[in-house]
Amino acid sequence: MSMIFNKNDIYAALTRSDVRGAFHWAIYLVIDQKTGYRLHATTHGGRTPWEYECVLWDGPEFVLAVTFTLIGQLQEDLDVECLEAYVKDIPMNIIPRDQQREPKFTCRVWFKEAIRQLHASGMFVNCPDVDALERELLTKTTAMEYLGDERLPVQGTSACAKPWV
Repeated sequence: MSMIFNKNDIYAALTRSDVRGAFHWAIYLVIDQKTGYRLHATTHGGRTPWEYECVLWDGPEFVLAVTFTLIGQLQEDLDVECLEAYVKDIPMNIIPRDQQREPKFTCRVWFKEAIRQLHASGMFVNCPDVDALERELLTKTTAMEYLGDERLPVQGTSACAKPWV
């Protein structure tokens, strides 16, 4: 499937996990058509405790990629380090506002807090309702997972998050 990525666009990238209907949640900052930065919380497949990671990633070519949803944009004169400044120190535990809703810490919990931080900056992601974005991404990605590998990944836009204008 042909996808067009623009430099400095910010995507929610959801990839398959070991459990059907469960996904790995990450932020994807586009460098070019093939490569970008994946910012996420990871355990490296259960080999380490939860930790923040920012790595170069060929997201559109990743075999487990399901959806890339445009949610924001990095200003032309900024780089990944500026984006990282807002998300790299997010604690690897459930923040107080989510403790009643989340039974345990996951990459999805980290992703939601990262989106809150990027929204609060007023520069990267305009998403006043992170819970609505979570529902939208989960619904869309679950449906897309059943399309079949030859049609994945799917690129789209969000009704709940967008670049600041």
